Amino acid sequence: MNRWMLICFFAIQGVLGISQNVEVKSKIESILKTEAFDFASVGISIRSIDGNEVLDIDANKKLIPASSQKLITTFNAIDVLGAKYKFKTRIGYSGEIDRSGTLQGDLVVIGSGDPTFGAKRFGQGWQGIIKQVVNSVKEKGIKCIDGNIDIRTNVFDGQPIPASWPYGDVANYFGSGAWAVNFNENEYSLHFKPRINKNEIAQVERTDPEIPYLKIKSEVITKGKNTGDNAYIYGDQYHYNKIVRGSIPYSTKSFKIRGSIPNPPLSFAALISGALEKEGILNSGLRITKKPIKKSSFTELMNVKSESLSKIVSAANFESINLYCEALLRLIGKKEKNEGSIEAGLELISERLESEGIDKHSFRLEDGSGLSPRNSIAPSSFTAFLNGAIQKEGRANLLKYIPQTGVSGTVSTLLQKKKSQKKFYLKSGSMGGVLSYTGIFEGKSGSWYTICFISNNHSHGNRAVKKQAENIFELLYLKL
Repeated sequence: MNRWMLICFFAIQGVLGISQNVEVKSKIESILKTEAFDFASVGISIRSIDGNEVLDIDANKKLIPASSQKLITTFNAIDVLGAKYKFKTRIGYSGEIDRSGTLQGDLVVIGSGDPTFGAKRFGQGWQGIIKQVVNSVKEKGIKCIDGNIDIRTNVFDGQPIPASWPYGDVANYFGSGAWAVNFNENEYSLHFKPRINKNEIAQVERTDPEIPYLKIKSEVITKGKNTGDNAYIYGDQYHYNKIVRGSIPYSTKSFKIRGSIPNPPLSFAALISGALEKEGILNSGLRITKKPIKKSSFTELMNVKSESLSKIVSAANFESINLYCEALLRLIGKKEKNEGSIEAGLELISERLESEGIDKHSFRLEDGSGLSPRNSIAPSSFTAFLNGAIQKEGRANLLKYIPQTGVSGTVSTLLQKKKSQKKFYLKSGSMGGVLSYTGIFEGKSGSWYTICFISNNHSHGNRAVKKQAENIFELLYLKL
């Protein structure tokens, strides 16, 4: 084949590629005219792995991404901290132990911000850690603590939740925020007594774990058997008085919902204190200290290391755990700007996005998890970010951190029984009137692409949008 024939060949291929993309775009635009997208704002961006734009449908429109935003936080954390990074929470004491076994000082917990501390998801739960603490104290010969149970919180600042999180979210399990000491993923189960008659107030039976000082007033109504969980807990993060409103279904068994533990560092200190008192080891009280402890003043009894950041990121994205992303946001701020705050983490991510050529006006980030309805990003900027992440980490490595459609995580039911079922790796995001899917996929041709699909303010619910999104993804797979 001579030079002119090659030029003609590639020119023809280019024309065919353009015409094919025009056809795909036209078909997708037809889908976007269906009832599911009535009154909606939708943006779609597709890029080839080399960064070239393949498809743009309102891709420069800033939209709310919801939990898809977790990819931005977690991939930046991997890049800044390294996949092998581990949190380490240290537990020990200050002062001296006298001959009678009295600790003339404090029992000290130095928080690391570890979001998996005391989480059953990774093995040992909080009960196991507290048992270790008690055993360590006893083995050291401590019979009485003249000081306090002292929680050191200097790793992060004192703002656990972003200011723009909805009030109705923050007392529920998904709105716990990130603290210097987290435990049990900052979550408790609230159990209601069974067999409450229809239209009567459901009475609280217990919480698990039992949180010291927690008081809950129920205004929850019992409805029919199949009415579902429509109960929400209300109250500030630092306060132990909560109100739960809404409805739950009639049940012959205890029915539970999940709440966020108020002030996890203080709650954890109270649980340690209670466990020690059961062994006859008393203390003077509980204390939260923001200043770091001097090395010379601290004797370590034990430390608890987390799993690797690689495993934490996978859990964050596969199970869409807000807490994990909020902790990572603060941690990268601490590492790079010496300030474990929401602002420092967001500033760092924004700077990194801009350094990759992403227009600073094309995104607004308010948190690390996507829970804030004030987050927004243009789909074109999201795919540009993903392409940059692929260049840094490699496609195969990134795929480990993104759920596979029809197989795992929050997209395990997406694209089932379709030809494209296992070809997409997507982080989903959803809240009222918001549905997004962002990630990487392989076309039928074997080529790989980044994708961001965001729909906001649709009128017929996320289920209807999900169905049409599946049609769009199947079309993309078959034509690319």
